[in-house]
Amino acid sequence: MKKRLRMTAAVLAGMLAAGALAGCQNGQPADVLQTESKTVSAVTQGKTDFSDPAVTQEKTDFSDPATLQTIKDNMAHEAAANSGKIELKIWCSAEDKEFEKSLVEEFVRRYADSRYTISVKTIVKGEADVGGAVIESPKKAADVFSYADEQLDYLRKADAMAEVLPFYAQNVREENSGDSITAASDNDVLYAFPKTADNGYFMYYDKRVFSEGDVGDMDTMIQKAAAADKNVYLNFGNAYYSTGFFFTAGIEFHFENGVQKDDYDIEQAVSAAKAMCHIAENEGKGFSGNPGQIGDNAYIEQGFQENTLAAAVTGTWMGPSIRKAIGTENLGAAKLPTVLMDGEQKQLHSFGGYKMIGVSKFSSFPFSAQTLAYFLTCEENQLKRHTERGAIPTNRRAAASDEVSADPALQAIKVQRPYAHPLGTYAGGVYGASGIASVGGEILKVKGQVSDERIRNYFETYAEKAASGMYSPTL
Repeated sequence: MKKRLRMTAAVLAGMLAAGALAGCQNGQPADVLQTESKTVSAVTQGKTDFSDPAVTQEKTDFSDPATLQTIKDNMAHEAAANSGKIELKIWCSAEDKEFEKSLVEEFVRRYADSRYTISVKTIVKGEADVGGAVIESPKKAADVFSYADEQLDYLRKADAMAEVLPFYAQNVREENSGDSITAASDNDVLYAFPKTADNGYFMYYDKRVFSEGDVGDMDTMIQKAAAADKNVYLNFGNAYYSTGFFFTAGIEFHFENGVQKDDYDIEQAVSAAKAMCHIAENEGKGFSGNPGQIGDNAYIEQGFQENTLAAAVTGTWMGPSIRKAIGTENLGAAKLPTVLMDGEQKQLHSFGGYKMIGVSKFSSFPFSAQTLAYFLTCEENQLKRHTERGAIPTNRRAAASDEVSADPALQAIKVQRPYAHPLGTYAGGVYGASGIASVGGEILKVKGQVSDERIRNYFETYAEKAASGMYSPTL
């Protein structure tokens, strides 16, 4: 009989992530946004109550010059209470800072008006840190911030998120994919502006080394890479990636009243670890599972530049640098390969989701902040984000463009999606606190040379002592 384990650990939330409004449509004037609906709003001389759904029952027509005037009137109303100044802060990742600054500069030009001045500070706040920072000090958060979709529940419980104003909400709903809107909503209330559809990972590979048929299973990839004196890279020491093996084995993670529950049998854990052992036997001989001290991104970039890597499990954030290193014609992307588990090839699972732009409930300039959030996530700027940062749009028309449709990452994400688990189930905190996160790294150290008995003992010991949150068993 299989031994059933039930383990509980406090939630240790890992926050990830970083978004383009009126005047962002191809072929349209710089200060309007073409839509497919009726004109809804009218010019006001003062402030319009955009929190009232009756103001905008239908999709707002941003191609109407009166709409642009209405937006500026409301921004002027907010500025009047602050000596004619609109002062906003935006949090974004270090990698995105220069790109986001360029969009912010365009926003300032787009909505310039003689009645007020606009200043927007672009501040680096890693996507892994945003949610925690907002929850810890909601009133000190940036007016606009990027985050991964799994953080919405925590941010909502902290009462830190502003609802998307009806003036923008219907446009956001119609312009973005249904799944991204679901991820941005709570009880059918929209709380965020979807930004990218690629918050997860898949496989980038060099088409000079692998054919499309080769990338179907990990064993074939390792053999082909070794023959070419290169490696396939998958970071075994990072729970963000190694948890995929546990999902593949049938283990699930979920939350109950804010506490993460891990309910699985010991044989599933052993199966996941043995699958990693099988791969780790090839460390340095067609497989690489350790980025050393330089970290994932630098390791992958350097590996493709120096022709030591032929494939890597990563996300779209690395697309531009890999493309630059090996050339567009040689860049391939695919779902994760199958791995040998319990004597058969099984599809490797992953994490997946969306990145969002949120607006603080405590912003002193709530309408201006929402205008900036919509601007950062509109069609044109999602396309720019794809061109310059490799991100996959949530905007329907942007995603259907020739440029995005031709991106191999788009198809890879679509095919991997059925095997991608929401990041809200992320076990990284639990693993990190109690030792399971290190199992992949431990397996790699011994190049997979560890007995089934030792692996089983590892998980049994974890089950007995992990509740303290202070136990890190070693193989």
